[in-house]
Amino acid sequence: MPKTSGSKPSARGGPSPHLTKKCPECFTYLPLAAEVCHACGRPVGPVTATGLARKPFNWKAYLAAAAAAAAFAAFVWWGFFSD
Repeated sequence: MPKTSGSKPSARGGPSPHLTKKCPECFTYLPLAAEVCHACGRPVGPVTATGLARKPFNWKAYLAAAAAAAAFAAFVWWGFFSD
């Protein structure tokens, strides 16, 4: 089965039925090949089945949250359980 011109593969491997995708932050229509939204400047991922672009996984935010939780746990231990 030949691919139609202009269609990019979707997350499931088949050709995407969408011609554009929407930014998940500002809902601006973007081309399927866009990696950054031209309106808000946020990174966007591949198109989903609903036509929205996926938000890329933000490792820095999760690492910062884990570090903050560890610092809080250390503070609670120091404040309440140390001699």
